[in-house]
Amino acid sequence: MKTTKSLILLFVGSLIAIKSYATEIEDFMSWAQMDNGSAWIKYNSGYSDESKILESEISHSKSGGQRLYFSDYNATNINSCKYTTTIPDSTTMIFNGQAVKMSRWCQKFRDSSSYYFSLTPETERGHNYVVNLFKVATSPIEIQFNNERTYFPVIGFTKAWNSAGGNAI
Repeated sequence: MKTTKSLILLFVGSLIAIKSYATEIEDFMSWAQMDNGSAWIKYNSGYSDESKILESEISHSKSGGQRLYFSDYNATNINSCKYTTTIPDSTTMIFNGQAVKMSRWCQKFRDSSSYYFSLTPETERGHNYVVNLFKVATSPIEIQFNNERTYFPVIGFTKAWNSAGGNAI
C-alpha cells in the first residue's frame, strides 16, 4: 500500500514538473472578416519562439471541384518546406477529435522566395466531413496538427462556402 501511494505521488509530481506547451492564439481573421473565402489564425505553439499561421481558403481544384485548402507556414520569412512538389504526401489533421487523412505538398509563395505547406482532405468522405463540420459548428473548431492544438474560427464559413461558385461546369 505504501509503495502504491509513493508511486501515485511520484506520478502526480512528475505531471506538475513537466513543461506545458500550450498553443496561444496571437491573432485571427474569421471568414466573415476576410470576406474573400479565407480565414486564418496566427499562433505560437510554445515549442518555438516563431509564430505560425494556419490559413484556410475555399478554392477550386485542377479538376474544377470546390475544395477547402489549408496552408501551414511560419509568420516570418522562414520556409516550412524547401521546394515545390507536384506529388503530395499524406499526413493527418484532427478536426474536433476526428482524424482526417490529408494530402500535403510544398508550394512557393507568389511574392517571395519562401515555401509553405498546402493541405486538403485526401478523400471525398474526409472533405465532406470537414466542410460539414465548418458549416454546423457554432464555436471554433479544434484542430490538431504537427503536435499542436489550436482553434479555428467558423463565423461566416457557410456564407463563404455558398458564395464560392460551386463546382465548375
